[in-house]
Amino acid sequence: MTTRQGRTAPGALDLTEAAVRLLRQTGAAGLAEYYIGTLPFLLGLLFFWADMSRNPYADHYLAPAAGGMALLFIWMKVWQVRFCRRLWSALHDSAPEPWPWQRCWRTALRQAAVQATGLVVLPIAALIVLPMAWVYAFYQNLTVLDAPGTRPVKALTGEAWQQAVPWPGQNHLLLTLISVFGLMVLLNLIMALMLLPYLGKWLLDIETPFTISGLRAMTNTTFLTAVCALTYACIDPLIKAAYTLRCFHTSALNSGADLHAAIKPFLKTTALLVLWGAMAVAVSLPQAGAAADGPTAGAAQEAYARQLDETIDRVLQERRFAWRLPREKPAAAADEDPQGWIARAFRWLADPIAEGLAAVDRWMEAIADWLGRRFPQPEQRTGGGRDWRPLIRLLFYLTGALLLVLLLLGMRRWWMTRRPADHTAAALLEPRVDIHDETLTAGDLPSDRWHMLARQLMARNDLRAALRALYLSMLAQLGDSGHVAIARFKSNRDYRDELVRRAHAEPELLACFTRCMTAFERAWYGMHPVAETQLSDFITDQERIAALVQPTA
Repeated sequence: MTTRQGRTAPGALDLTEAAVRLLRQTGAAGLAEYYIGTLPFLLGLLFFWADMSRNPYADHYLAPAAGGMALLFIWMKVWQVRFCRRLWSALHDSAPEPWPWQRCWRTALRQAAVQATGLVVLPIAALIVLPMAWVYAFYQNLTVLDAPGTRPVKALTGEAWQQAVPWPGQNHLLLTLISVFGLMVLLNLIMALMLLPYLGKWLLDIETPFTISGLRAMTNTTFLTAVCALTYACIDPLIKAAYTLRCFHTSALNSGADLHAAIKPFLKTTALLVLWGAMAVAVSLPQAGAAADGPTAGAAQEAYARQLDETIDRVLQERRFAWRLPREKPAAAADEDPQGWIARAFRWLADPIAEGLAAVDRWMEAIADWLGRRFPQPEQRTGGGRDWRPLIRLLFYLTGALLLVLLLLGMRRWWMTRRPADHTAAALLEPRVDIHDETLTAGDLPSDRWHMLARQLMARNDLRAALRALYLSMLAQLGDSGHVAIARFKSNRDYRDELVRRAHAEPELLACFTRCMTAFERAWYGMHPVAETQLSDFITDQERIAALVQPTA
């Protein structure tokens, strides 16, 4: 996803992961600011909902209670703005912004003016569905972009809308991910809140309204409101962090703040390294200068160079620079293994097997000790007792041998059934045919299958049917060689005329086909008896036809 300025927008999944990292970076202080404002509103909402739905005198103090909820809503929004501004400061790697009373008052006025409309606009946008993502991003941006200083409401709403418009695909996918995550949290909370009373009943025999009413408690509106409030408290910090990051990347298109924040840690590290190097040089230069005044100036320079090399090597061996260095190849051992690669391969296989057998032996010892403690024998009092180790070892090896035998039998069965399965599949692809069916064509089976069927019919002394199978085999050969085109609507005369057109330069082929066609029509349509000599002559002509069409096949 690329903007018109050529900058690439972060993906929704990357944005969610970055939001989790940002929440971890701010730590408990940021979450404390969030829940200081949010928890009073959620608790007040639960009390207001339960009281208004059950108290018969609720209509007498509905207006004051609604006013108190409005004040708690403004209180929550102010602290959510403080939470988002702390996240914003963490993104810019700066100290949290101060919050004097004047700023809190102005923020409360602005949030009360703009966020109150969301209670009406957001449900309408959710019903229409299409503008929901932009509207939701707009109200989240109002919380994120309420920066220090006096800002008119018009400027704040204009900037919030400008930040909500870019990257609609990312915004929709982000809302989808958060919705799926929120649904999972909601279901987990419902299961937890339903299971906890039953655990108290099963373990401590404590009876509660949940255990008395059963699943009907899930349909209670107060219970559903409490679950939704807990879900909001769990996922809303993540939503605030995600839209703070989204506003940060959107505003960075013009300011480049994301690039500055990315390179700032490297700048700090580089500055520390430069400062450390300068201090090392400053300490070393007086020593080198003092040594240069004496008669051993060359030795002092050598000592200074050696000290500088040691310092550079020590710095390069630090963990943050290790990935830059090339991998050193280990020096060859003086006494190399004289054995060949086959012996090394067997040793490489034998060592893990030996370790596995040793581990199995340790397991058997542990099982034997456990059985000895679980089922003590009277002889143990005098130092004797049954030794379980041989029995466990025998059972273990018998089980292993049984599993090995079953594995070998399964492999053998798979191997034996593999090739017959191929033949079965081929047989399914070539179904059984009725040679007396007049709708058969030479294209229903390959030539060799027709010839095999003719052999079977000849063995059963059904010479007339065998003659038709041989004739269809001959047509299949001509069709495979391209001399004729097999079709259900064609007659024998059509095949002969087609062969005359395509094989006019092969009179012998045409003569053999004519004799075979005449013999077949006399026997099949003229009901003339078929003798073995006729079949022999037909087979001779067919073999000659096969020899003639073979070169062009």
